[in-house]
Amino acid sequence: MERSRTRLIQGFIVDHVDHDPKGIARRVAQAYGISRQAANRHLDTLVDAGILNQAGQTRAREYMLRRMSAVSREFRVTPVLNADRVWAEHAAPVLAGDRVVVRDACRGIFKELLENVIAHAGASWISFEFATTARQIDLALTDDGMGVFASLAPKLRLPTPRDAAEEIARRARDRSTDPPAARLTVLARSTDGFWLSSAGVTCEFDAASDEWCVREDGRIRTGTLVACRLQRTPSRDAPHRS
Repeated sequence: MERSRTRLIQGFIVDHVDHDPKGIARRVAQAYGISRQAANRHLDTLVDAGILNQAGQTRAREYMLRRMSAVSREFRVTPVLNADRVWAEHAAPVLAGDRVVVRDACRGIFKELLENVIAHAGASWISFEFATTARQIDLALTDDGMGVFASLAPKLRLPTPRDAAEEIARRARDRSTDPPAARLTVLARSTDGFWLSSAGVTCEFDAASDEWCVREDGRIRTGTLVACRLQRTPSRDAPHRS
């Protein structure tokens, strides 16, 4: 019984520390009816296990999920570049211990994104980054092509890449069945967060609010960045206490 409660408390920490890195001890104490000292012992256990990092001293201490594994690779885009092979050799080993449903979801998203770049981006190079924490998986692909919104603007008969991004977001909100928004919507809704950036603009989907937005983003001026986040473990809600 005690071991099960420990797993629940530590699972709660993993699920909530990103949202409250400085107040997580207080939050755990309140949720489970334990002392701050007991909550801190659970935090120390996760730090010792390499699941959390900590910074600062005493009440100014801050906790964050530790990046547990990461891989970064760059490939020249050629007719023989194969998404299945890239996944098997470079990305799959990172998720070897995860649930099958998680591995399959990541593989499907990765393969579709990479094959789309090969077929449509007009890119010479593509790079991907793949990182995990105890709670989540982050995947990002960047290419040096003409840029997704710059490419879509003339096809949609719109004057600027920003207008193209706004139109894609509008269609996604409306769940349009017209390409390219239809497939983008399906892909994004299979994640916990999805970002499509190009020409200084990001089109973003937040699964928690089920909302799409477009914002200025000066990081990606040329080419395209596609990034997504998936939850690695089932979410654990705060306990109900009588």
